[in-house]
Amino acid sequence: MDSAFTDRDVPPDSTGPDSRGPRPREAVLSSVSGRESASTAAAVALVVGLALGGGGWLVYRNQTACQDRSLTVTADPAIAPAITEVAVRYNKARCADVNVVTGDSAQTAGLLANGGRAAGARPDVWIADSSLWFDGVRIQGVRSATSVASSPVVFAMTPDGARRQGARLAQQGWGAFGGGGGYSLRLLDPMPSATGMTSLLALSAAAGGGSGGLERFSHMLQGVKPSSNTMDAIAGLADQGSPPVLPLSEQTIQQQRQEGRQVTAVYPATAPTLDFPYAVLTTDRERRRIAAGLLDALRSADGAARLHDAWLRTPAGDAGRLAASGLPAAAPRVLPVVRPGVALAMRATWQKMQQGLRAIALVDVSGATLARMGAGTREQVMTGALSNGLSLLEDDTEFGLWAFPARHRPYRRLVEAGPLRELGTTGTRRARLLQRIGRLHARKGRDGGMYDAILDAYRELSQSYRPGMLNEILVLTGGATGGDGLTLDRLVTELKKDFDPERQVNITLMAFGDGVDMRPLRRIAGATAGAAYSIQNDQQLMTLFRCAVALRVNENLPCPH
Repeated sequence: MDSAFTDRDVPPDSTGPDSRGPRPREAVLSSVSGRESASTAAAVALVVGLALGGGGWLVYRNQTACQDRSLTVTADPAIAPAITEVAVRYNKARCADVNVVTGDSAQTAGLLANGGRAAGARPDVWIADSSLWFDGVRIQGVRSATSVASSPVVFAMTPDGARRQGARLAQQGWGAFGGGGGYSLRLLDPMPSATGMTSLLALSAAAGGGSGGLERFSHMLQGVKPSSNTMDAIAGLADQGSPPVLPLSEQTIQQQRQEGRQVTAVYPATAPTLDFPYAVLTTDRERRRIAAGLLDALRSADGAARLHDAWLRTPAGDAGRLAASGLPAAAPRVLPVVRPGVALAMRATWQKMQQGLRAIALVDVSGATLARMGAGTREQVMTGALSNGLSLLEDDTEFGLWAFPARHRPYRRLVEAGPLRELGTTGTRRARLLQRIGRLHARKGRDGGMYDAILDAYRELSQSYRPGMLNEILVLTGGATGGDGLTLDRLVTELKKDFDPERQVNITLMAFGDGVDMRPLRRIAGATAGAAYSIQNDQQLMTLFRCAVALRVNENLPCPH
């Protein structure tokens, strides 16, 4: 349909076409009075839709004389069709003019957070898919609201995966991930998705509190790339390897099954839930009375039937007649993740964890690294650790490699910093890095160069600073000194002068083996809000790797310094 606006008369008992399924990014208005022009409420609804980036428009007109008893409701796509059906019946029975507009919860929250300044676009009632959206939306007098429906967030798997692993996953619940459980965790992007956010909060609750909990939580999310598209995420469940698991609302899983997609719900004992809060925003007495009447209609037996049509449970979790379709009669026990401020805190944590990395690794090849460390030399342990770490990094990581000292100069630039996926004449940058790391060899009698290499690398990374990424100098040393070049005092002075807390480039130093003097390394790290670690064995190194993501969130974690 080319027209952006379609006007259609609907008989009083009709709910219009396609009323059984949500239409994302499409506004639906019911019972708008007047033949020659849209009512004031419809105009408000149109402004809301434009502000939310809506696509097509569908206005239902019910010819009544009730336009002076109007109410505008913005409802999430998951529940808007059911609300529309109840509103049509309510309008007819009570001579009201309730207009239901489909509005994505994230976009509506953003609009309300900005004060709803778009020409009075603030609705009288907002029904989001989760109370989590109240975080960050300052609405006078509204900190919570009555739930009108619910849908637990459970685990989606392929039918085959559910047959093989579903019972074990259901028993393990949200603590099944990150501990070698054999599952491949997938997530919806938690920033625009309440399902994704409740999933993160459930995982965090399973990980526990304190520094150990944050470390476990970051380990659960290692390698997880969130999807912004539900259909793509569901298609990814068919991937081979460890059984993929995607937390989704029960409603979404059932709707996808109805559309023929191969997906099965696995129910843990406890689960967070989408609670569909009914938030009355208007202060007008008459509109609040109409809003209360509509809420009563939603709580009625007929209202519950309309919610069940949309694969939604009652607020108490009862499936009602949906149990005949195979749903458990009772939902999993509710995992209480919704509290004031929790979503804001988790969004900040998630953003820090998702920061990309831009780094230059400086590797010590001095004679000091020929000393033994376990079954090999310090140089072998360092290069092995760097190769292993490099293989775990995402393709969009920017990485470079230098070595110190070099023949007749303090250091050598081996691979310039850039994206690991970037192709060159000899393959990707990742492949070139692994090749050059494999060719590194310590030389007896060589020393020095570390301080010069650190300062030059620091200034290079500072000049090409990437906002939104972790900009890091990574130093792996087995005991080299500054040599005849830059002194430690001069290096620390220059680093403190160059350090910009608003554009941070941090230095992380790892000293391999016994007997390495940590005092100068700690001074260097302290000049740039970095860290220095003494690595004595492989287990300690793996603990540090596990801590790496958690340290982005809390730099004071007791990782092995």
